[in-house]
Amino acid sequence: MTTLLLLFLPQVRYPRTLVLGGGGWAMVPDLHWVSPIASETLREIHRTSPLMDLFWLHRTLDRLDPTDSPAVAAGFLAALVVLTLVAERRDYRAPAVVERAYRAYLYTDATDSE
Repeated sequence: MTTLLLLFLPQVRYPRTLVLGGGGWAMVPDLHWVSPIASETLREIHRTSPLMDLFWLHRTLDRLDPTDSPAVAAGFLAALVVLTLVAERRDYRAPAVVERAYRAYLYTDATDSE
């Protein structure tokens, strides 16, 4: 979800760090799996509170796939890969004006050395 959001925002600093943080944010509702205290209370909140959707639609996604199907997980993984490729292409692609200036610089440098 963070990667998808970053695709529509103008250039931001540290996008990969934001994606990593967004992944951690999405996992907050699953804290009950590792919490040494109040795990039953946290599990109940995880199952019933609509506020869990603030964590990148965590509750909704859990309800859409209650069996944790490998096919659904693979679909989300494929979506992550595609979104990441699109985001990386956008981030590393140089604008045309930069490419023209660079080529002009290279051409000038080559003629100066002769």
